[in-house]
Amino acid sequence: MWREGYVAGGDTRFFVRALGHGDDLALLLHGWPEDGSSWRRVAPLLVDAGYRVVAPDLKGFGRSEAPATGYDPQTLADEISQLIRNLHVRKAVLVGHDWGGAVAVATAFRHPGLVRALVTASSPFRQIDLRAAWHIPLLNVPLVPDFAFKLAARPLVAASLRSAAVVREPFTDEVIDTYAAAVSANPSAWLRYYRGMSRRAVLDHTVRRLRSRAAFLPDPAGANRMRVPTAVVWGEEDPATPFHLAPRVAHDLDATLVPVPGAGHFVHEEHPLAVARAIVDLAGRGRGAQVPLSDTSAGGDG
Repeated sequence: MWREGYVAGGDTRFFVRALGHGDDLALLLHGWPEDGSSWRRVAPLLVDAGYRVVAPDLKGFGRSEAPATGYDPQTLADEISQLIRNLHVRKAVLVGHDWGGAVAVATAFRHPGLVRALVTASSPFRQIDLRAAWHIPLLNVPLVPDFAFKLAARPLVAASLRSAAVVREPFTDEVIDTYAAAVSANPSAWLRYYRGMSRRAVLDHTVRRLRSRAAFLPDPAGANRMRVPTAVVWGEEDPATPFHLAPRVAHDLDATLVPVPGAGHFVHEEHPLAVARAIVDLAGRGRGAQVPLSDTSAGGDG
């Protein structure tokens, strides 16, 4: 199904999977605890709609390089922008789930000229609910998570997937094995997303709450005027990043909200047709008639 290889993005070599051909590129960024193969159900639908799809392993995950530094939003965004250039297109439709959504947002803000449209899925922006995301403080503990995911990645990944998903059929033993390999390759690398970007998110959320309760403090709560068309896709039954965050995220990104009934956190795997339709509806193809999406391409795990 996939064509596989390595493409440079700045100083990082990304392992990428590609499907389809042409200049209409959809770059799909996965979240935790997955790798680029998590888009296996969405990718054929986008190819049917006329897109070339590229799904890299994020920096620090799977078979992409895992350097010790460079996990701040600016560096991650600069690397994805260079990856887009090295895929030989002027602009890409940028899609991200979970941490991939955070990286996609940073890229769209920092390099809007390279992004034709932005779609995030179950990816908080300036919002967090630690009652549901209780794993974030745990993953900020020094050393313990590093060893835990090195020694017991499979049961931890299996528990995470099945507890945060509503539709569990996509998460076969083979899929879980693949994701466990991706997160056990170098846990200290991907944990830097939690130990860097998540701390900033928690701090930002705390500051906003304090401002909202103190009348004498100005509240910069207006939308961040994203300079590209943006949609926020969210599973209505997401237990990890609850749906009540979704309208706030859509507001803060000046985006269209696309709720997906009956979906949990891994909305792109649980309801791939809904996610693919949201992408095509937002981005279009720029020229020619769109190919209608059907659910026949999403049936297998490929």
